[in-house]
Amino acid sequence: MTVALGVDVDTGTAIALLTVLILILNFSITMFVVRKEPWHMDYIKDFIKFFIIGVTVLVVAVPEGLPLAVTLALAYSVRVFFHS
Repeated sequence: MTVALGVDVDTGTAIALLTVLILILNFSITMFVVRKEPWHMDYIKDFIKFFIIGVTVLVVAVPEGLPLAVTLALAYSVRVFFHS
């Protein structure tokens, strides 16, 4: 099914799933392989955040591309702001 701007719904779903997979792999490799941290229940919050990001990408990527770009730019800006 094709929607606005020619973005396929299946493509939006694939992008969202790929985003969540990359976030989970990055977190898991960094925490458990590189840092050799033990598992804590607090890490569930991080996985929930990754899921929320995936849902955001799915909702925004399917209808239009511009809101996705704005969301990612704002997320990056907030992250940089918190680190400064």
